Amino acid sequence: MTGYTIRRALSADDLGGAREVVLHTADHDLGYGYQPQWHWDLDRPVETYVDNPRQAMFVAVTPDEKVVATAAIRVGGPNCPPHPEELARRYADRQAVAQLLRVATRPEHRRAGLARRLVAACQEFVRADGGYRVIYLHTNANVPAAEPFWRSLPVVEIRDDRGDERDARFATVHFELPLDARVA
Repeated sequence: MTGYTIRRALSADDLGGAREVVLHTADHDLGYGYQPQWHWDLDRPVETYVDNPRQAMFVAVTPDEKVVATAAIRVGGPNCPPHPEELARRYADRQAVAQLLRVATRPEHRRAGLARRLVAACQEFVRADGGYRVIYLHTNANVPAAEPFWRSLPVVEIRDDRGDERDARFATVHFELPLDARVA
């Protein structure tokens, strides 16, 4: 399918559609489904992504206005715990850290370049803010194609926690995406 539009999610339809895409991925790709401690932003999307001018969610929509992919930016780095204390120190100035998250695409729309376009939109949003110094992200290498996707972008690996985590569902690799790197 062609004719996708990438835009900032501001409407209830876009935010609700993004929630559905993320939770589908959490259930079918990640295998753990909705987790309130991790997905709280999806329960309060207007407060999180519309009312806060430093945070945003972007969506890819089909010509018939169906949300099929998403990505978001939130202020601050990874939560420690569960992530290592080393990362808390690295990203101690939380207001200078843009966390890239909620990158998800419905299976039937994968391999159309949507995730890359959404990451580029997030990166442009971060650049325009002017207060961020770094874009942080992490991925679960257990998810097929996740790690290769991120490594196809100009990211820098910060830490590989595979084998060090207590929960076998996770194989976390932490990255930074330089603000000036070309994504799309």
